[in-house]
Amino acid sequence: MPRIPEYVSLDRPAGILKDAAVIMPADDRQGASTAQTPPSPSTPGAARPRLSDLARLFHGSQDFGSLAVAGLFLLALVAFLRFAEAILLPVVLAVLFYFLLKPSVMALQRLRIPRPIGAVLILAVVIGAFVTGLSTLQDPAREFLTKAPESWRKLEGKAREILRRVEQLTRAQTDEDAEQSPEPKPATPPAKGFNLSDTVLSYGTLIYTASFLTGFLETIVLLYFLLAAGDRFLETLVGALPGQTGKDEAVAIVNDVQHSISRYLVTVAGINSCVGLIVATAMLLLGMPNPVLWGVVAAILNFMPYFGPLTVFSVLVLAGLLVFESVGQALLPAAVYACVHAVESNLVTPSILGRRLTLNTLIIFLALMFWTWLWGIAGALLSVPLLMMFKILCDHTPPLAPIGELLAGRAPPAAASPR
Repeated sequence: MPRIPEYVSLDRPAGILKDAAVIMPADDRQGASTAQTPPSPSTPGAARPRLSDLARLFHGSQDFGSLAVAGLFLLALVAFLRFAEAILLPVVLAVLFYFLLKPSVMALQRLRIPRPIGAVLILAVVIGAFVTGLSTLQDPAREFLTKAPESWRKLEGKAREILRRVEQLTRAQTDEDAEQSPEPKPATPPAKGFNLSDTVLSYGTLIYTASFLTGFLETIVLLYFLLAAGDRFLETLVGALPGQTGKDEAVAIVNDVQHSISRYLVTVAGINSCVGLIVATAMLLLGMPNPVLWGVVAAILNFMPYFGPLTVFSVLVLAGLLVFESVGQALLPAAVYACVHAVESNLVTPSILGRRLTLNTLIIFLALMFWTWLWGIAGALLSVPLLMMFKILCDHTPPLAPIGELLAGRAPPAAASPR
């Protein structure tokens, strides 16, 4: 009776596959002793891939019909991503949170807690923190939006005053003209009764809409299945490979990719949380209202490159002008945030992540444009994590390694000087 091959756990090192050769047929065991783990991009002395290596994929290919079919496939893929947002967005979020929360589930498993129970515990903590944070921020956000019309009129008055002073300083006038009082302007008509908070941030609109609730439940259910038994599908794919050498390489690549993605997501989430904590503390010391709200906004929008920090800076400038009378004091919160972001983006993040997990700024901007057009605000927040996941996958797949080098944007290796 033929022996049924067993699954190989991807949570253990790739070396355990040498023990799996016992349950494999003889033809699959052939060459298993010579299987080697593919070199990691961070291995010292490893040759860096070159962009010219991409030509090998298309070398000798004169079939323009195949290229046209590939182009049409890419266009169809983009259209599918565009129109299947309601299905794909929960899946993408579940996969990202799976890589983010998997180390916690594995830590509980090492404490003899089964994975399904550990997944339930981790999800309970995450959902509880999400609901608690939403309830805590609801009142400050509603208060901020309720006062928005009045604050906007106050901001317009201050802006007119600042513009009038600038105009008086820049325009050369005679003393007689300078002493003349400005012409009286018609009074601003009273605003009509309009409650902005009921329109923009009502609790029912944000939480209990059908689309939000459906997407939230889909993400939670998918995330539970991934955390509880997410490796079984990959184990099935690895078990279907024809030889032991392919199994060893596949498990090594999958393990390395999962570890790199989890490390990146956990690190970035920790850095952004620290940024939010520092911003909230600074706003509290500067006397800004609702400092916790500013910290949460700064932490979330820090996932969005370029436009996220710019949005926080602009909103802090406007809020400072509304809260403080002096212009210098009003610009201080935005200046403090700019300093915090500059230190985080130029010193902290590069030193923690290292050069191997850096991306080309042009590629980041193009990815931000693409995913924002594709999925809106959610796509903008997910653009860099998705791009980094793709780069990590390319770095650990030899045929795609040159693409990973292109996404990194590093300078090509210097040619050896002739002796």
